[in-house]
Amino acid sequence: EGCWCRVPNQFYNQVWDILRRTPKGIRVRNQVLPQQPTINNMTHSELQFALYVENMLNHIDKPEYRQLIVELLCIVSTILTRNPELTLKELNLDNLVNEANRIFCKDNQLVRTENLDNFISAKYSTTTGYLARAVVNNILTGGQLETSVVEIDDENDQNEDKCMVS
Repeated sequence: EGCWCRVPNQFYNQVWDILRRTPKGIRVRNQVLPQQPTINNMTHSELQFALYVENMLNHIDKPEYRQLIVELLCIVSTILTRNPELTLKELNLDNLVNEANRIFCKDNQLVRTENLDNFISAKYSTTTGYLARAVVNNILTGGQLETSVVEIDDENDQNEDKCMVS
């Protein structure tokens, strides 16, 4: 299975959904996938969109770091799907990976360095757990969360099940 540009099923749809909720786009390795005009000029199932995403990911030198970014995008997609009220500012993936590495080093009493080798070589469940923690911590501290006023309709009980962040 040594394929280039291998991504999970529905990956590009997940990136599309993230992009719809990040007005300032997705950033990795100083490359930005802008929300506009991307979502106005393309569709989520269009080959051109997949190529646009791959172009951004191709600026990542190390394949293991690219895989971390793909996993991180899947995690962000899951969190946003489960929390439809959330909107993010620019989503800086490098910052989230660095935060996950910081938490990993702290929990394992490792000297924190910019070198991600220990983090990358950890088990899949470990890295994804720390990536998810970094995303949740970032959202809870308002790091990349787009703050907006959320109106609650008292007569509409549908909103009672949702966590409202404002």
